[in-house]
Amino acid sequence: MTEFRSAPARARRGLSIGAKLCCVQAASATLFFLVSLVSVFAVRASDAAVARHGVELQRLHNVEQIAHLLAESRVADAYQAFGAGGGAALPKRPDRELSARFSALSALSTGTAIDARVGDLAEAWRLYSVEQEKLFQVPADRRDAPETRRLGREMDARYARIDATTHMLIADILGEAETAGRAARNLNDLMATVVVLVCGAGIAMALLILLFVRRRIVQRLRAITMSLSQLAGGNLDVPVSGGERRDEIGAMVRALEVFRSHARELDEAHRETQDAQSAAEAMARHDALTGLPNRRLFTEALERAIEDDGPCAVLLLDLDRFKPVNDIHGHDAGDAVLCAVADRFAAHRHELGTVARLGGDEFVVVLPVHGGTEEAARAARLIGRLVSEPVAVDGGFAELTATIGIALFPQDGVDPTSLLRAADLAMYQAKAEGRDTYRFFKASMSDRVHERAMLDADLRRAIMAGEIRPHYQPLVSIDDGELVGFEILSRWHHPEHGVIMPMVFIPAADERGLLGELTYRVLRQACIDSRNWPDHLRLSLNLSPGQIKDPKLASRILAILVQTGVAPSRLEIEITENALITDVETTRTVLASLQSLGMSIALDDFGTGYSSLYQLRDLKFDKIKIDKSFVHELDHGQDNAAIVQAMIGLSKSLGLATTAEGIEDASQWDSLSSWGCDYGQGYLFGKAMTAEQADALVSAPLSSQKLAPRGARRLLAATPRLAHA
Repeated sequence: MTEFRSAPARARRGLSIGAKLCCVQAASATLFFLVSLVSVFAVRASDAAVARHGVELQRLHNVEQIAHLLAESRVADAYQAFGAGGGAALPKRPDRELSARFSALSALSTGTAIDARVGDLAEAWRLYSVEQEKLFQVPADRRDAPETRRLGREMDARYARIDATTHMLIADILGEAETAGRAARNLNDLMATVVVLVCGAGIAMALLILLFVRRRIVQRLRAITMSLSQLAGGNLDVPVSGGERRDEIGAMVRALEVFRSHARELDEAHRETQDAQSAAEAMARHDALTGLPNRRLFTEALERAIEDDGPCAVLLLDLDRFKPVNDIHGHDAGDAVLCAVADRFAAHRHELGTVARLGGDEFVVVLPVHGGTEEAARAARLIGRLVSEPVAVDGGFAELTATIGIALFPQDGVDPTSLLRAADLAMYQAKAEGRDTYRFFKASMSDRVHERAMLDADLRRAIMAGEIRPHYQPLVSIDDGELVGFEILSRWHHPEHGVIMPMVFIPAADERGLLGELTYRVLRQACIDSRNWPDHLRLSLNLSPGQIKDPKLASRILAILVQTGVAPSRLEIEITENALITDVETTRTVLASLQSLGMSIALDDFGTGYSSLYQLRDLKFDKIKIDKSFVHELDHGQDNAAIVQAMIGLSKSLGLATTAEGIEDASQWDSLSSWGCDYGQGYLFGKAMTAEQADALVSAPLSSQKLAPRGARRLLAATPRLAHA
């Protein structure tokens, strides 16, 4: 824009077209004026030459008349001097007429040499007249006297001079007349030539002006007009010269160049905008990470399949064991795994149909199934094989599986929303049945989901109403079976559905952000229930990974302990291994805060997660809890026993206490005791019990609190009521 605004300024520094046209008009007017002036001068010079020629002719006429008169005067003088009859009358003398002719001749003076000859002639005539008077005064009788004859001779001499002067004057006048005439003719010829030349120059100048206007103005304006037309037609490469001119046309050309450059920029920007719009449209319809269609494009494909009225299947799949990949290797590795899986799906698009990513590790497929359910099942099995192929991650391999839910059109739904919901229900059913499999949607699944939705809706009310209460599972010493504490568990006492187990409502509470409030309420009630228990009995509370990230966790737990009068040393906090790998720094800070208050920290479900020896040492745990899956397998081979022994040995080498979960028979207890395990819990010692049952156990005699002596096979008889509580 700066260049465009400066173009008129540059034009003003040079002559404008208007100024040039004014100069042309001024030149034309000047040329016309010169032609007119030359013509006037020519006419006047011609008139002057003609007038001068006429003067010369008039003078010549007068001289001729004077010559005639002198001749007459000479005759009279001769007659006077030599005539007979002395007293006879003389001819009339032309003296007066001669004087008039001389006066007229003198009046025609032109300031040339002729005027001097006229003076000489007049002087000669004057001298002749003096002698003539003398002659006429001589008496008749003395005309023959010597004096008279001498006078006659003098008069002859005077007359000869007059005659010679007259001839010379005539010759001079004739010469002047000839010269004046010739000058007049030459001047006329010259003036005619000048006029012709000036007129020719005027015509040539007019033609040059027309050529100038045509070449410098008209053609340039026509070229600019054509260029503008081509620019309007989209041709941005139109060459236009003349930008170096310092007038309006130069300014127009420069402005046109600026406009063309801006038009090219605008065109480029328009193309970039179109490309950006295309890219944005592609991004709006494709997943940014994997490049697969997204939910929007999948919905459009499913709508087209529905409109075709052909049978089709919707396969909704979720990647099993994908979260640990993110937790252990980071989100970049997780993204790489998702891209690898997506590439495998894209390579089999002809067999799978449209594959889309809905988000996270969730994918969906829409597939025409003219062959019935078997075709959908075959696609599900193909997906399972593709997902189960190991994916290279950080020098190792990630091994995933897929859980798939299948919904069929039109029997399971007639629109994308209902079909996706049906496939989602089928997928959750497959997850509940063990993952790494597929299930077709059934109507009964909706009923179960509806029941779960009803329970979820009651969850907040149940928490506020205190329907979710703490239950207590005994923790015993492995060596002597003595009661050492309880693990706090939760049960929902629903007024209509009875007791609901934690695996039903805990995930729902976590999803809705209610788990923290639920945990604090259960802990407060447990502290109230345990205030009258012996101080050596500890309470063990399991916290979720999300709760461990709460920087206010230690202060909130301490507030509950202070309010209920329970010492922090009686509380043991259990965290799972997954909590370690989500945010190690935050976990370290929170655990250190809890331990500084006197609480102990136990690592729950040890062996099922991804903790490292470094984390066990660095985070300064007080205890590890061996997951019940390892305890259950003790009787199924030496390998399982070796694993448990190694865990106990590792714990002791690190100075940590060990608790074994899921002890259900005496052989397991004997083995754990012989390997040096410190504590145990499981159905062998008692199931989760109410506060009243826990009070009864705590209030029993000390000998009764030893739920089963070491190595005894009679623990059921010794504590029948508590062992099966």
